[in-house]
Amino acid sequence: MRYWKPIVVLLVIAAAAGAYVVYSNRESTFDIATATVDAGPVTMTIETLGNIEPLSNVIVGCEVTGRIIQMPVGHDDPVKKDQIICRIDPELADADHQKSLAEKERTRSLVNDATVALEEQKANLPILTEQAKQQWEVAKSSLELMKFNWERTDKLYTEGNAPELEWTNAKSNHAQAVANERITEAQFRQAQNNEKFVPQRLEQALEQAKAAADLAAAQFKTTEARVERCTIRSPIDGIVLKRFEDVGNTVIAALATPPLFLIAPSLDRLRVNAKVSETDIVHVDEGQRSYFKVEGKQTADFEGEILHKRNHPEIVQGVTTYTVSMQVSNDERRTLLPGMSINVVIECEKRDNVLRIPNAALRFKPPLSALEVRTILEAVKHPPEPRTADGKRMNYCTQEYAWEFDRLTRAWNVAPLWVGITDNVYTEVLAGAEKDDKFVTRFEEKTSGGFSFKDALRQANPADRSI
Repeated sequence: MRYWKPIVVLLVIAAAAGAYVVYSNRESTFDIATATVDAGPVTMTIETLGNIEPLSNVIVGCEVTGRIIQMPVGHDDPVKKDQIICRIDPELADADHQKSLAEKERTRSLVNDATVALEEQKANLPILTEQAKQQWEVAKSSLELMKFNWERTDKLYTEGNAPELEWTNAKSNHAQAVANERITEAQFRQAQNNEKFVPQRLEQALEQAKAAADLAAAQFKTTEARVERCTIRSPIDGIVLKRFEDVGNTVIAALATPPLFLIAPSLDRLRVNAKVSETDIVHVDEGQRSYFKVEGKQTADFEGEILHKRNHPEIVQGVTTYTVSMQVSNDERRTLLPGMSINVVIECEKRDNVLRIPNAALRFKPPLSALEVRTILEAVKHPPEPRTADGKRMNYCTQEYAWEFDRLTRAWNVAPLWVGITDNVYTEVLAGAEKDDKFVTRFEEKTSGGFSFKDALRQANPADRSI
């Protein structure tokens, strides 16, 4: 019996050592990595390809036909508004202009003649009407006299107291007086009509003369403008990006205007046109910031602002994109040049000092069967969905899950989360987690020191398995 107590002590020590060994072996059978929820900024961005262009392009063309006799500016030369940048030989334009000038003077003379004729007729026609009226009155008086003489002579001739010759003369004079009275009456009526209608015809002639004068004046302005357009001036302040012609070339302005220069405004401000996919365009709004870098002997950083989001889609080989325009300021060294291709980053949403979780924790899937995962997920419930101050749903608010592992019980627990925006490294946590919470990002089973038939079978080549 005296050896009983030492034996019990040895058994307790052996049990404790065995438990320690077992626990140590269980700890060493897996490799785990976790991520911690912390506070910091989260910025959601979109990366896309863009091209640098001037804010506007002005193609200066030639509106007249002729030979170029002077071109004082060339590629990359700065120009001022109304500065002379090209001259066309004005010989043909001058000849046409002189013809139009002569025609203008001729039609002006026709207008003067028509005006004088109208005024003259307006003054003379009342006088002619009055003269015709007086002649008619004289003819009526003469008719009364001849009628009286004829009636008297006819009575005497009937009674046999007048010779036949006298009767015949009286009758003839009476007939002539009747005809003369009718003629003078017709002349009076005609004079009245002339007084009414002749001025109208003369007024029409005057209007026609004025129309011809207006046409000649318009033609004169056309030829004058053609002469002026032989001298071509810059429409804006800017820089010549390209010159299409040289001195001595003949340009023909027919159906299309021959281009001479491509002028852009100052390159201090430029436009970037970027293609955004249909899945990302919903995140882009006017006023958002954008930035990009230009690699060179001195790396330059540039920032811009979204000016316009075009609604018209561009579909190429089944891929739909939309054009987003942004404005950017050039640097002092004029690093940005039209035509450059750049990688643009558009800042869609930004959150400062918010709870965030590494994306690896949200992507992690525990080493469980699909049934076990579904059972665990169905057993948990998400917290109430977070809302804005006015009770509306928050933008980009979605449900997610993060996993926790109990090292002692080797049990998997899931945390239901409400998350917001992501920068592809961190994701904003809106609800379901607190700062310093840890979630699994990687879990790997490790092989024990002894021989494990299951491990050997799992690691063996499937073609070598015979069981």
